[in-house]
Amino acid sequence: MEKAIRFILMAGAVFVGVLLFQDWQQEHPADPSPQAGLHVAGHDLPSLSAQAEASQPLLPQPIVTDSAIKGQIVTVETDVFQVKIDTLGGDVIEARLRNYHQDTTDADAGFELLTNNPQRFFIAQTGLLSAQGPDLESKGRSLFRAEQSHYKLAAGSDEVSVNLMWSTDAGILVTKRFVFHRNNYLVDIEYIVDNQSAEVYTGRLYGRLKRQADPDSGGGFFGVQTFTGAALFTADKPYKKISFDDMKKKNFIQTVDGGWAAMIEHYFLAALIPNPTESHIYQTRLFPNNSYGIEFVAQPFHVAAHHQGVTKTQLYMGPQLPELLGNISKGLELTVDYGILWPICQPIFWLMKKIHSYVGNWGLSIILITVLIKLVFYRLSAASYRSMGAMRKLQPEIEALKARLGDDKQQFGQALMELYRKEKVNPLGGCLPILIQIPVFIALYYVLLGSVELRHAAFFGWLHDLAGPDPYYILPLLMGVSMWVQQRLSPQPPDPMQAKVMMAMPVIFTVMFLNFPSGLVLYWVVNNVLSIFQQWYITRTLGR
Repeated sequence: MEKAIRFILMAGAVFVGVLLFQDWQQEHPADPSPQAGLHVAGHDLPSLSAQAEASQPLLPQPIVTDSAIKGQIVTVETDVFQVKIDTLGGDVIEARLRNYHQDTTDADAGFELLTNNPQRFFIAQTGLLSAQGPDLESKGRSLFRAEQSHYKLAAGSDEVSVNLMWSTDAGILVTKRFVFHRNNYLVDIEYIVDNQSAEVYTGRLYGRLKRQADPDSGGGFFGVQTFTGAALFTADKPYKKISFDDMKKKNFIQTVDGGWAAMIEHYFLAALIPNPTESHIYQTRLFPNNSYGIEFVAQPFHVAAHHQGVTKTQLYMGPQLPELLGNISKGLELTVDYGILWPICQPIFWLMKKIHSYVGNWGLSIILITVLIKLVFYRLSAASYRSMGAMRKLQPEIEALKARLGDDKQQFGQALMELYRKEKVNPLGGCLPILIQIPVFIALYYVLLGSVELRHAAFFGWLHDLAGPDPYYILPLLMGVSMWVQQRLSPQPPDPMQAKVMMAMPVIFTVMFLNFPSGLVLYWVVNNVLSIFQQWYITRTLGR
């Protein structure tokens, strides 16, 4: 029993240590270099000199760009988007999600996912790299012409198209077309090349997501962090994460058939999905202004003289909704990052959504899913509490052994094991059932932490955001009280020092949970209350 208690204490210490390390990383960013120039859209282009072999990295070349050239800003409004496009290169420099908000007090502006704001730089670039333009390796991005400066999805229409044009004196007309669809976060981006010149047009489509490391990822003291960084699909891994620190160490580069590339943050992502029937070179980039990029470069695209050709990609800008992402591209649904426990997390989330479809409240869904999981593990928990109850009945005899043998720990240990054998009590019987349940409870923890559906979801009363901390700390205090009651129902450890540490755990966990998402704390409170009633009932039955 003493070893089991020591193991639980060590596990708790490791858990707290991980949270402290995450908080230290948040307070000490890896690269505090200046961020000047982030407000200007980048003009670094993949090199045409690099061929399609993954062994040849697509390194940026020096670009000569007239800094006086300024693009026109084109705004687009749909039922789900407010988007700004810069005609210099045709980059998406701002995307607000109208169905999501920055916080619970800002109900109109929409959540700002993409922005060229220097405080949180994150943009999506696409281009057509060619010696004939529009993106010239020697001169940089070209300036497109816009048909109009404002587009809005009309009532009754399913889509709205935005056309940007670029042309040469030789007779090449390139139309960059964005197609926005109703109730859809997936945008089609097409390059339509009308080649009326006397030569074959050759270009390579590329796309890049470029951002700085998010200084706001994670929480405050004891804050809970989720992954922020790049991810992509590879033949070996349908979901490969690449952190900003990994990008600093070396550029990732690989040729992949189809695939996708994404930049992920808590609850949201932007992803580029090129032609699934072609191979593309994917790579990460580190830029000198403290920003990072992940990009793809397609195979050469040819348009014969006096012919037209089309090459296209897709851009997703929106929430991490697995049912949507899984239909877009293989592996994209895994960006809802449940870690190695995803086989357990996905069915739990599916069941929680089913419950929500009936009760209409995510807080009630958390309570009911906790009750269901408790019922599934009822027999295991009952075995654990029976073992604890038996240990509690032996507590007077254990105290008598301690008084008789004094500080002789060796004799005390031998006498204690003899007592367990005599009374047929397994000192690990109270721990093993709990250890079996740990993966399920951790899986539920990650489901609650990573589900965008809980973001700004209200429960009852003072709880207006299950993804944010309890503003009045009522739930963390209830959680601490419930832990204390559980300990009073459990047998005390033989070692006085361990007993003092165990009595301090409710206080430690209460402080740690102050800034946790209230949905997670609600789960712990409900689980503890159910455990108290189950433990009280079984202990009372044993007493009879």
